[in-house]
Formats: sequence, C-alpha cells, structure tokens
Amino acid sequence: MHPNEGLVRQAYTAQAEGGIDAYVDLLTDDFVLHIPGRSGLAGTVTGRDGMRRHFAEIATLSGGTFQTGIHDVLASDDHAIGLIDATAHRDGVEWSLPRVHVWHVRDGRLAELWLHPVDQTVFDAYWGP
Repeated sequence: MHPNEGLVRQAYTAQAEGGIDAYVDLLTDDFVLHIPGRSGLAGTVTGRDGMRRHFAEIATLSGGTFQTGIHDVLASDDHAIGLIDATAHRDGVEWSLPRVHVWHVRDGRLAELWLHPVDQTVFDAYWGP
C-alpha cells in the first residue's frame, strides 16, 4: 500500500469512528477544503479549526445521520483519490451522496481536498441553501 493511501484511509477511519481530533491531526496547519455547488456548505474551509466547525455543521444539518464508506483509494507521491460512498437521512428518507475526493499530500500530511459530488444537484438539495 502506498503511504498516501494509508494516510487517507486513516483519515476516513477516524471520521467514520467519530474521531474528529484524530482526523484533523492528519491535516496541515494551512489545510484547505473546496466544496463546489450552491448549498450552504459550498465554498472553502480552511485550517484545522475550520474543519472541526465543518464536521459540527454536517452533524447538525444531517441530524447526526451522515455516514461515509470507502469504495476505494488510489494514491501517488503527491495525491490520493478517494471514491466515497456517503448517505444521510432526512424525514425518514435515505439520501445517497457519493463523491470523489481529490487530496493533495504534503510532507506526510493532508494539505488540500477537492470534493466532487457524483450528483451535484442531489448534493445541493440535501445540504440546502
């Protein structure tokens, strides 16, 4: 396994287990998350504290139902790609929110993430304005 694949899998495992501090410990101090679209989540999240706030917002908006699973992770010396299954519930309905994550890795830490929803319209509809 490439070290960057292991690093990204470690982050996903921490997130799935609710270990947000363990997740953000894998990030660079100047980490940047890019979220496309028109939902209330769209935009740029920066730094470790920004990611803590982002995870809290996701938990609140989804009523704690948001879950991710790894379909696959591919890695090279500078990047890793996560193919991610994601679901959340609202009003008794399960929403499928799969996405592709493109990670930039720097000095053994996660430095930047570009989130690419498989269906941007569904992503925006779930997360709302």
